[in-house]
Amino acid sequence: MKKISLTLLSLVSVALLGGCVSLEEFDRVTRHLETEQQNSVALAAENERMHGELNKARNENATLKAKIDEMRNTKAPEMDTDKLLAEIRKQWGMEKNGDWEWVQSGGAVGVRLDDSGVLFKSGSWELTDGTKATLKKLAASMKSKLDSSGNVVRIDGHTDTDPIKNLAKSGIKDNVHLSIMRAMAVREYLSGKECGLPADRIFVAGFGEFWPVEMGKDPKSKQRNRRVEIYMGTADGLSIGKLPAGTQVSK
Repeated sequence: MKKISLTLLSLVSVALLGGCVSLEEFDRVTRHLETEQQNSVALAAENERMHGELNKARNENATLKAKIDEMRNTKAPEMDTDKLLAEIRKQWGMEKNGDWEWVQSGGAVGVRLDDSGVLFKSGSWELTDGTKATLKKLAASMKSKLDSSGNVVRIDGHTDTDPIKNLAKSGIKDNVHLSIMRAMAVREYLSGKECGLPADRIFVAGFGEFWPVEMGKDPKSKQRNRRVEIYMGTADGLSIGKLPAGTQVSK
């Protein structure tokens, strides 16, 4: 590029000396050639930078691929069920199952109450007296764990596959809506004066009929699927995130 510019400049100089172009034209051409040289230098620098970025991306991609391959070839440790149950009972402060069954899902552990004991009054989200007694007993063992730690509680509501019939007039749209209302009823009781658990530590989720534990359509399977599951653990373990700002944790 420099050689071409010098050649053109020489030609323009000859033309100027020969009277072919004016001095102004000579200056304009000279400035144009200088601008072209500057652009050429800038383009070369940008090409060099892009080449470096490309090499960096290739190296990072190779490192990531190596990590993925390593993870695929790593055998997951086997879970010791007895140890897991012992940890669950320790966390909940219980040595016996009591009136419920232990459940574990991912990093969360808790208890399951199904409809074998009739959790709610028929066609509603109103708790039965038996459910209230069970929840009160459960809350007594949970309270100290919530008062002295950053643990939180999540209540999952579930239904069977039967479509709602007479609940539309009450504003219930579908089974997911019903499962949320039932989880909310449990939350309100646990955080009410009967149980006294902190309301800002209890969250709810509704799954409707979409997360069954039994695939059958018989009455017993449906009874098992109509349930609430109450999990207690850290916010990260329950995939809730950090505790809300201002939440007080006693020492």
